[in-house]
Amino acid sequence: MNRPAVLTCLSLLAWSAHAHAEEPRVHVAAGGAHALGGTQSSEFGVGGAGSGTVELPATSRIGVQASAGALVLSKGEPAKEAGIAPTSTGAAFMGTLGVRLRAFGATKVAGPWIDGNVGVAHTGDVTRPAFDAHLGWDVRVSRTSRIDVGPFVGYTQIFQPNTELRGSDARILTAGISVSLGARERARPAEPNGVEKPLPQVAPPPPPVLLQEREELAEAVDLCKDGAPPTADGCGDGVRIFEDRILLDDVVHFEFDSAKIHRQSHTLVHNIARFIKEHDDIVDISIEGHADEIGTEEYNRKLSEARATSMKVLLVSFGVEAHRLRVVAHGKSQPKIVTLKREVENRRVELFVTRTRGAGSVASSHGRNSR
Repeated sequence: MNRPAVLTCLSLLAWSAHAHAEEPRVHVAAGGAHALGGTQSSEFGVGGAGSGTVELPATSRIGVQASAGALVLSKGEPAKEAGIAPTSTGAAFMGTLGVRLRAFGATKVAGPWIDGNVGVAHTGDVTRPAFDAHLGWDVRVSRTSRIDVGPFVGYTQIFQPNTELRGSDARILTAGISVSLGARERARPAEPNGVEKPLPQVAPPPPPVLLQEREELAEAVDLCKDGAPPTADGCGDGVRIFEDRILLDDVVHFEFDSAKIHRQSHTLVHNIARFIKEHDDIVDISIEGHADEIGTEEYNRKLSEARATSMKVLLVSFGVEAHRLRVVAHGKSQPKIVTLKREVENRRVELFVTRTRGAGSVASSHGRNSR
């Protein structure tokens, strides 16, 4: 395999990673190198090594990867055998495919890892089979960061035919620092006060009642204290109702991969709570959580449920009776914007009036399923 073929293979793997459900990861490593054993350990001195790797996660613990790298060894002592020309600086350029394993898998992105790779090494004017393996430990820079940094040690072997003069394989030890960019840590979402807690059990939905038209529901809710008829116009607090939907002048903000409500949104949630408390004829409100398109269906369903639960917990802390609120999780099934980016518009909660006192419940036109 020549160098253009190796580069083509790397490009194809990197391109295919973008279509995978999990985020591709990029690893860059650099460090020192030294030959092991035989005449090479004395004829070559200390050198350096570096590599770049694109990893495509196959599972939470296993990833397939393609790497390109180089190593350089400085000139060492002259050969002891007669007739052997003195060595100069040694260099090799490598392209490999391999597998990376993580001990902690889905529970934590950083931590110990090991990889093994096979490919080719181009040294001098020849290309030979090669193998390398690495053992390292990554440390996450911060909880919200995508960067892992940590030490590694590696072993590289470049195979040479035994028929050649001094045909022993080249064996090189490497050690250095690895920097990785890729998956975000999938920690359990926090409650609104920032304290990690198990997700609360969601109460079952109220028993079914007679359906009514949206117009009847709108007539059953007096929006403003002055007795004005229900319209899409608000009452000055950023909260209004249209048909069965509670509309907001702003959005309740969530971080990527988080169920914690931004403090800047607490005023809006307080206004929502005040609106609900002032209209005691609204007896059941569906809080519907959504996530963006990054990640699996199951993970995003749980994340959207946690977001809706965070909204419920905050509303209750502002004085709304818990029995008037129920949680629905849509995951990533109903994006507001269809995009591959982590758009904040898809990380949201929506509120729907589903039952009013003496007026029954309303059937949603988009088929919400409560849990």
